[in-house]
Amino acid sequence: MDTKLSVRLALVAAAFSVLAAMPAAAADDCKDAVKAEGKPATLRDLGAYPNSLLAWRSAVKDKYGAEYNSWRYSKDAKVDCSEKSGQWTCVRVAKPCKDLLSRAVGGVKEAVTVKRDCKSEALSSYGAAKADKKAALEEASTGWEIDVRKKHGKDYAVWKNATETDVDCHDVKGGIQCIAVGTACKP
Repeated sequence: MDTKLSVRLALVAAAFSVLAAMPAAAADDCKDAVKAEGKPATLRDLGAYPNSLLAWRSAVKDKYGAEYNSWRYSKDAKVDCSEKSGQWTCVRVAKPCKDLLSRAVGGVKEAVTVKRDCKSEALSSYGAAKADKKAALEEASTGWEIDVRKKHGKDYAVWKNATETDVDCHDVKGGIQCIAVGTACKP
């Protein structure tokens, strides 16, 4: 096995060991609430809603750094959508919190990903509505892989290799729909 790969795998294993050892009641590292409005769209669930997720993540990253821009770790999260003249706009407000891996190991996450061949911008994709959250999450990550394959090729199209990943699920007609966001990377 390649030495660099062995070192990276050892760092990842160490990170997850520390993460597993963290007490469940560890204090969250959260910042002041961030409010962001997404670009207007004609569709609420497939346009305005994901646009607001991207806007919120971008605003948080600019203000506090990438280790805080995960919607799934935020506190007091709220999304409000409204329609005006045929255009939907969604606004998100939440207290951004440092993601679990960053809290557990500090800069190791960045050290592991710096040397990887990753694209410069995140890509988002949503899946079809499903009856349960697990199926909706799988649908979104599969949709992300399909979209990445079309844009960057099959070498980048594996969700588990992506960095700065985030998911957001919400109730829609017909079940639960999730949006997957991540930066595509080669293994």
